[in-house]
Amino acid sequence: LYEDKEGGGVEENFAFQELSVPRRPAWTPGVTTAEELDQMENDTFLEWRRGVARREEQIAAMAFAKNGGGVAGASVTPYEKNLHVWRQLWRVLERSAVVLQIVDARNPLFYLSDDLRAYAMDELGKPMLMLVNKSDYLTEGQRRAWSEYFTKRGIDHLFFSAYDEQKKIDQAVAEAKKGMEVDELQQQQKIVSDDEEDSDADENDGGEEDEPSSKPQEAAAELEPAESLGDSIGVDRPLTREELIDTLDSFAKSHGCEPEEKFDNRIQYGMVGFPNVGKSSVINVLVGSSKAIHGGVRVAVAAQPGKTKHFQTLLLPDRSDMMLCDCPGLVFPSFVSSTADMIAAGVYPIAQMRDHWPVVSLICKRVPREVLNTHYGMHIPEPTKQELKEKGWTGKDLPPPTAEELLGTYCIVRSMLAAASGVPDYQRASRHVVKDYSEGKLLYCHSPPALKGDDSIMNNEEYQRETLTTAIKNTNNLKKKEKMEQAIEMAAAKKENMVDVEEDFDDFDAIFGDEIDRPTEGDKRGKSHKKIKQWGKKGRKLRNKDPYGCHSAPNDMLHSAAKEGSGVIINAGKYTRNGYTRANYAGAKSAAYGA
Repeated sequence: LYEDKEGGGVEENFAFQELSVPRRPAWTPGVTTAEELDQMENDTFLEWRRGVARREEQIAAMAFAKNGGGVAGASVTPYEKNLHVWRQLWRVLERSAVVLQIVDARNPLFYLSDDLRAYAMDELGKPMLMLVNKSDYLTEGQRRAWSEYFTKRGIDHLFFSAYDEQKKIDQAVAEAKKGMEVDELQQQQKIVSDDEEDSDADENDGGEEDEPSSKPQEAAAELEPAESLGDSIGVDRPLTREELIDTLDSFAKSHGCEPEEKFDNRIQYGMVGFPNVGKSSVINVLVGSSKAIHGGVRVAVAAQPGKTKHFQTLLLPDRSDMMLCDCPGLVFPSFVSSTADMIAAGVYPIAQMRDHWPVVSLICKRVPREVLNTHYGMHIPEPTKQELKEKGWTGKDLPPPTAEELLGTYCIVRSMLAAASGVPDYQRASRHVVKDYSEGKLLYCHSPPALKGDDSIMNNEEYQRETLTTAIKNTNNLKKKEKMEQAIEMAAAKKENMVDVEEDFDDFDAIFGDEIDRPTEGDKRGKSHKKIKQWGKKGRKLRNKDPYGCHSAPNDMLHSAAKEGSGVIINAGKYTRNGYTRANYAGAKSAAYGA
């Protein structure tokens, strides 16, 4: 059930099986009416949904017969069930000459739809190119491993980072604006200082300086090209904006795509993919748009998936032969081990999360304990030797933290407590943790699966070591970066030097756990030890540790008073140098006289 598409084995932390994509029914322009086409699309889409339901029942029955009960957590992803959104995809595929499928570099296989690729290439005859966005999360070795995997599967691919290129565009726009302000200031000073006789000459000079090339929009489009790549797909480093445009142009021409007159002699490129993979961000980079440009063409971008609702076409400012067509993000149906994979992948809205424990447990298994401690500035409690023995843990390194340990420590550190009961607010804390994971602050990248008879691809342990290197590199806080490096080094050294947990425990070890290494009486104590028991510097010798007499033996004065027959006197005042201030107080709450 959970074998990968090439039959190369089962992946432990993520497994899924893809389902088909709905096809648009065949129709003839000028012959098929709009009403007939709408009815055929409704019937075809309804039949497709029934087929998905039947397939789900079949796989559930197979899992039930194989496992002797239960479905082992198998479920259909909450795919797009709105026909209007699928119609947007059909129109984009029919209009475009080249289809560009965008995937997330952290888990490309989840966002890659082979059935959509077969539909576009085999049935519609459109060439498809896969763009691996967010490639700045991958190192050169990781990109090379994925490139080898895609090449052996015959998938054309490119590596790109819209985040890095957007920063370059914003920087170029800021410099252009700053240059325009300096030019305007110099122009005003020149006009004021010159004589009235030379005013005409000054106006002519000012007109020559205000060229359209100084506009921020054109400054963003006229970025200097970067150094030449060793390859044309961005393995050594992600492609730049200019290199990506040139590569798309050469890919279209190599597949015989010609400009169309109905699109003003332009080649249209369709952008399709899952939500929250960065389609709109890639388009904004290709268009050369920036937030600092007012009135420019820009596609709306949001952190939550599903921001784009309708397909839209955009023109490139520096290329007259290219046009982009943005398609709304679609969740293609597939079978996954649990819905937690969908939420962690960022294609399912976090606000609609009902059960947060499976998602946080998945994050705890993927992100190391040291990274969680350093990122949030806390210390997740470590299990004792007795707890490790009870859980049957025999490894040299510590087990991953549980979801309750992570969220409980996070709530205490951040003071996320419920207003009424004061218990930790796990739901609110889980949303923060899942959001950090989906945004890449808690980085985890999936390694390419090993194909049959191929040992050249990087193994998972080495791949995750490269991911830790990238996580340290992307940390902006220098202090946090140093702590993360030290924590990872200490964990590696501890893993190498740690011995296996002993089977025989005496009673002392079982009771006190890790406290057996505490210092003995003969050990030297630090300077802070004596300060702990001090009552204060001012008047500490005259202070009484128990002024009300409720935690120590009665005062001698009270004993003597009781012997004289004054009754049982209860302490009802503060203790001073001369004794209690109200030693013989006759109030109801302070004294009880005997008969």
